[in-house]
Amino acid sequence: MASRAISVSEIFDASRFTAYQYFVCGLCFLVVLLDGFDLTVAGVALPKIADFLHSKPSALGLALSAGQFGPVIGAFVLGTLADRWGRKWMLFISALIFGVFTAMTATITDVQHLALYRFLAGIGLGGAVPSAITLGSEYAPARSRATLITTIYAGVPAGALVGGLLAAWLIPHLGWRSLFVIGGCVPVIICLVMALFLPESLEFLARRGKDQMRIRKIVSRIAPALGNDGEAQFVSSGKKLPGVPVKHLFTEGRGLTTIVWWAICILATYLVWALVSWAPTLLRNAGATVQQYSLAYAALMFGSILAAIFIGRLMDKANPFRVLQVGFVLAFFAMWAFGLVAGSHSLAIIVAMSIGCGLFIFGAQGGAFAAAALAYPPAIRGTGTGWVYAVAKIGGVFAPAVGGLLLSLNWGASKICFWQAMIGLFVAALLVVLYSHLRATAAQAGNVSSMRG
Repeated sequence: MASRAISVSEIFDASRFTAYQYFVCGLCFLVVLLDGFDLTVAGVALPKIADFLHSKPSALGLALSAGQFGPVIGAFVLGTLADRWGRKWMLFISALIFGVFTAMTATITDVQHLALYRFLAGIGLGGAVPSAITLGSEYAPARSRATLITTIYAGVPAGALVGGLLAAWLIPHLGWRSLFVIGGCVPVIICLVMALFLPESLEFLARRGKDQMRIRKIVSRIAPALGNDGEAQFVSSGKKLPGVPVKHLFTEGRGLTTIVWWAICILATYLVWALVSWAPTLLRNAGATVQQYSLAYAALMFGSILAAIFIGRLMDKANPFRVLQVGFVLAFFAMWAFGLVAGSHSLAIIVAMSIGCGLFIFGAQGGAFAAAALAYPPAIRGTGTGWVYAVAKIGGVFAPAVGGLLLSLNWGASKICFWQAMIGLFVAALLVVLYSHLRATAAQAGNVSSMRG
């Protein structure tokens, strides 16, 4: 009996979104949430760690900065290996590394131990986040893929919000170590769930050209009729690319696209970190109370969660490039307006502007990451996502330093925010250039562009 080939993408595009897919994407969301949780607890625990180690926070800041370099290595190495060894097990290994060394942070006795454990935990996070985004995207239909990616990425601000709320209760009652014990045990529990119940990417299994029985078992959870069709032969929706995955980021006309996406994500991440790192300080310097800038930070995270969900929906329904261009222009105005109202004594105005910054600045960054993940074929999607995530960290490394320099020049909040906000306009211009390049490349190749314009 002759078999008929069915593309993996057809399975998702022709079926409704099932509870099984919600489960897969939900686990991926939880892994990304841990990144946001880690982002917050490392900072809020710093004063207590300084007291315990009898060290100044400035000295510990250098140790914690090692946690910023760990994800770069993890994303480069582990993200690339996900295209060779599979999304599931690379996600499992990454989350396990992160969990173990986060828990071990509770056992530190000196600054060197802190730096080492934060660096190693960062490697795990660097591999986990791109793998989670890639796996989640490959269990989504094309019609809602951007929505799923940005929703999963919403785990970062959600984790930051959860971390801040937990820290407010745990540190006074159970001490700073409790944050790292919880932050380490939860990933290990998630690892056990993943090992037992999380499926491998169908794209990855189909690209290997074997494991048809394993594929059929997964398909039966999504589209039972296809899973029980004995004549169906499941194949990858993309071609298999030979050699080292990284080189394919620069072949077949993808070189300029890769470089520009890197620049966009670096600048978008810079803009986010410029806000997150210095917003409370700018508000305090402008006369805001502790209550005001604490609530402003919570409002910023709340706006970020909303943005990550809604921008994905917009990108699925309209031209994603146009959505991002408008998003970064609005990010410019939001950042500028934040500086203008920083000295306001109205809590309502400060909270409203913080929500606006979260909506547009975090939303634009999450949308840029989603579009970058969608820019690569399945065979190198893990590599492409991992490298984008790693390179974007450069923006996060430089933003706090540049903000500190501008503050040392005695610039006011409005001046600092205006010049930082100009990055949003520059990124919008880069998106115009990139979109024109992609359309010209598609036209020269004689292909129908998949971009909605």
